[in-house]
Amino acid sequence: MTEFSQGPALWQAIAALIIFVAAYVCILIEKWDRMYTALGGAVLMLLLGIVPIGKALTTYANWHVILFLISLFVIAGLFQKTGLIAYSASKIIRVFRLQPFTILLCLSVLAAVVSALLNSLLAVAVIVPLLLKTAKMMKLSPVPFLISVLLSVNLGGAAALMGNWSNRLIGAAEHITTGQMLIKIAPLVILMLAIVYVVMWFLYGRKMIIPETYKREVLSLQPDSYLAENRVMFLGGCAISALTLLAFLFQGILGWDAAYIAACGAAALLALNYNDLVQLVKRRDYRSVWQGVIETQGLFFLGLFIMVGGLIYTGISGFIAVRGLEISQGSISFLSILLLWLTGFGSSVVDYVPYTAAMIPVIEHIGQEMQSLSQTSIQPLWWALIVGTAIGSGVTLFGSLSNMYAAALTEQEGGGLNSRNYFMIAGPISLVLFIVATIYFKLFLL
Repeated sequence: MTEFSQGPALWQAIAALIIFVAAYVCILIEKWDRMYTALGGAVLMLLLGIVPIGKALTTYANWHVILFLISLFVIAGLFQKTGLIAYSASKIIRVFRLQPFTILLCLSVLAAVVSALLNSLLAVAVIVPLLLKTAKMMKLSPVPFLISVLLSVNLGGAAALMGNWSNRLIGAAEHITTGQMLIKIAPLVILMLAIVYVVMWFLYGRKMIIPETYKREVLSLQPDSYLAENRVMFLGGCAISALTLLAFLFQGILGWDAAYIAACGAAALLALNYNDLVQLVKRRDYRSVWQGVIETQGLFFLGLFIMVGGLIYTGISGFIAVRGLEISQGSISFLSILLLWLTGFGSSVVDYVPYTAAMIPVIEHIGQEMQSLSQTSIQPLWWALIVGTAIGSGVTLFGSLSNMYAAALTEQEGGGLNSRNYFMIAGPISLVLFIVATIYFKLFLL
């Protein structure tokens, strides 16, 4: 396939690029809901004939990936109702009330694990409010805690298939298994998290000293109050989620499709919450139903996939891929390192989700071109995209939805976290992490 060879006129290729960039900017400034922005851009491309509607709905609207993403969202949301995450966080705080840095370390590790296995936004939504409450009780600034947790959330999400949105998109589109990610990426994630915690210790470890009278206030936290009162809901939710996770871990051996594993887990959890669904239907609360549909992000990704399909169909992604191959002279090693740093820079200032969605067909096209020239694997490019978004999204408070949500929660509580004091710490740490990641790629992934 050559550049711009698929049929559309040049004006349609230019229009597709303008529409995608405009939608990207609108998603970034968040003036309108991202779902309506993505669907609006997709409809505009269809109306202009940039991409045929049949091809858009059958080829570019990847229903397999959409099912996977929606199912994971349902699993994360319903698992939260068990209260296990909030219980674990409050238990850590209560047990280690005499050691503020130990609390920081344990909550950060918990946030990384929850982000990897469930969802980064879920980790922030549950842990940050508890963190802010505890810091207030101990009369300590929550800023060091927040910086450590947010860096952990973004890095931890790169370790498994279910973590960051980029992992989910890439894993579902390219059939990368959880086992592969754990083997290739998890050691790097653990190394980077260790670096973050060592730096946080040198910066804040010795400064976290609180009077005994304030420590006693932390005893007012009651971890058991966070657990679901319905034992069936608690045990069933934990069991279903654990079985789903095990199926993901052994996906390569079982030969099961990730989307169907996630769908089965989501269906089982929905069945467990049958009474809540019945009550929703009886109340005819259509507003709540629609809000739930929006929150699953399924329609957002449908619109995004169609817009990206417009870039593919008009030859834009092929053009970028060919230029990238020309610059690198066919070196996957050079392209991987370049992609790692460019992705990190881009993810630090813009939402990485549309960026990832746009880059997937570019890397696929590079793979097709390389396949015709040699048998070189392009898998390092996928690892570079995953790691680049994980590090880059932690550089600023604008790098990910999780960061922005944490900043909003902090502002409501007057926690003192702002873009400047966050970047002053997270920026230099992230630069070190990029250097470490580059060395790791050279030694183990290229």
